Amino acid sequence: MLLPIALAAALLPQAPAGGSSVFRLSFLGHEIGRETASWSADGRRLESVFHFEDRGTSVDLTGALEFDENRQPVRFAVKGRNYRLFQSDSEVTVAGGRARVRDLKTQRDIPLGGKPFFPVDNYAPIAIQEALIQYWLENGRPAEINAAPSGPVRIRPGAVIDRVNGRRTTWQSYAIDGVVWGTQSAWVEGGTGRLVALTTWAGALPFLAVREGYSSLASQFAGATASERVRVDLPERTRSARPVEVGAFALVGARVVPGTDAPPIEDGTVVVRDGRIAAVGPSASTAAPSGVRIVDVRGKTIIPSLWDMHAHASQIDWAPVYLASGVTTIRDLGGDNDFLVAMRDAIRSGEALGPRYLLAGLVDGPGPRAFGAVTAGTADEGRAVVRKYHEQGFDQIKIYSLVAPDTVRAIVLEAHRLGLTVTGHVPTGLTAPSAVEIGFDSLAHMQLRGAPGSDALNEQIAFFKKHRTVMDPTLSWNELGGRPASVPIESFLPGMARLPLPLRRMFDSMPGGNADPAAWRARLVESARLLKQGVDAGLLVVAGTDKGVPGFSLHRELELYVEGGMTPLEAIQTATIMPARAMRLDRELGTIEVGKRADLAVLDTNPLEDIANVRLVSRVVANGRLYDTNALWRAAGFSPRSLSPAPARRTSHAARRPR
Repeated sequence: MLLPIALAAALLPQAPAGGSSVFRLSFLGHEIGRETASWSADGRRLESVFHFEDRGTSVDLTGALEFDENRQPVRFAVKGRNYRLFQSDSEVTVAGGRARVRDLKTQRDIPLGGKPFFPVDNYAPIAIQEALIQYWLENGRPAEINAAPSGPVRIRPGAVIDRVNGRRTTWQSYAIDGVVWGTQSAWVEGGTGRLVALTTWAGALPFLAVREGYSSLASQFAGATASERVRVDLPERTRSARPVEVGAFALVGARVVPGTDAPPIEDGTVVVRDGRIAAVGPSASTAAPSGVRIVDVRGKTIIPSLWDMHAHASQIDWAPVYLASGVTTIRDLGGDNDFLVAMRDAIRSGEALGPRYLLAGLVDGPGPRAFGAVTAGTADEGRAVVRKYHEQGFDQIKIYSLVAPDTVRAIVLEAHRLGLTVTGHVPTGLTAPSAVEIGFDSLAHMQLRGAPGSDALNEQIAFFKKHRTVMDPTLSWNELGGRPASVPIESFLPGMARLPLPLRRMFDSMPGGNADPAAWRARLVESARLLKQGVDAGLLVVAGTDKGVPGFSLHRELELYVEGGMTPLEAIQTATIMPARAMRLDRELGTIEVGKRADLAVLDTNPLEDIANVRLVSRVVANGRLYDTNALWRAAGFSPRSLSPAPARRTSHAARRPR
């Protein structure tokens, strides 16, 4: 129920007539732009101009919001881009108890029925989110607000910062769910509704808006938010997804694909005890020990659980999605360091549920086009960055595009001295071969070039094989980002309707390009065919997504490899034993063998017959704990996966016997 206007006015000051605000915008801790907003003289119209430059790409968005005399929203419009790949273009008009909503190319009419309504579209403009919080406070803190076109929004109180630099303050955080995928944190001056900072995501990467004058406290807001999300929200979010088996149990009756080059075990048994694989073999000769609980998985297939070797998972929502998708280990290649360290440690200690986090510390060259806040402009700065990441327990260093060659050399030498491997983009001023000769152990987004069977291609493959270079091609990201506008995402990523509404809207807003669909598809398959030639020659290729559609894109990555000629087993190995070898963890992980950690995925049907079946994960074993995947999907806000046959889209590649 809405509060009387007089009471609302008593609780909060009205919007500043003729007032204005400026928010400084930071991406991965690096300031990249600002938003300016102003109120009309009568305090009934808010206009905002949002702008940032991300690695040379300009992102611009304008927004406007109007209120009636009772401080209820009546008109809203936003147009532009909220990230390099995603756009906002929506209009809302409220009249006669109904809201007319245009969102991109769709239109709908919503009866309001007297319920709280406030229009908002994605995280920007920031000033409109400030107005949303004020509306919530003024109207009695309703449990839910219809926030079309975004969808239902829920706001709840969170942590409080009561002291800064020895001085008392009253900054209250509010957790906001439903505006974007994931929980935002809005830091508000107590009793005023004045927004001080907003932590959110741009394209699923950490984004922070701080009111001008508070920039020196940005790291404090980010750190407090990371702690609250990991320590409070993630355990609460995944409480319903408790393991169905722990300790000692036996998975009996399934086809077991060990992940080695050995053939599958038909009617196999895998015994798990204290987080390790205690026995694996044919059920006829591998009896479960007395007292061990039996889990009947007849008709299903067990494979080693999957890895995503190019993740950006700086929000808690990825954790249950990854597990539901059969992914129990990720390599994060750059995000919010406070969050990533907290997430890794909480999962490792058992305080939180999620995949194993392996961390690559991001470093770029200095300047306005830098990616992230950690930069190195000299050899000494590069060595210092490596030492800091090593002290924090990072597994790898990721070098980005602007690091100068001499600084690259210093970073690589220091990383190797400390036992860290090095990956990254090929920096400006270097080529892929010269980066490898300097000491890159892995190349991000790396693809082979040349005609199949040509001397040039064979020379590339021989060079990378000689240097044992790990290839991280991210074909699924290239497919998603390069999709022609005429090709629906659902055609290659089935099940998009299962995504939470804000996440689905984000991908729906990708405009797509003008490429010819047939030519685009041919180029993609050709890239996969070149990878197959590399795998045949002994190159180490690992599957990764560079975010993409959570969970779905990793499965798609494996499908693309099979379209290029890999066998289903070879594709599975790019997400199991090959990553384990690349990260020097193959004695512990990557295959189903006695003594290794019990990380397993139970599939409804056989992926060796059709790689698309890798999507049909019904149970997952993470570090020796067995989970029902539908419980994990629900914890992430996704619709549960139906127990239907394999997705309609099937590859034409026939299964081959393992070599």
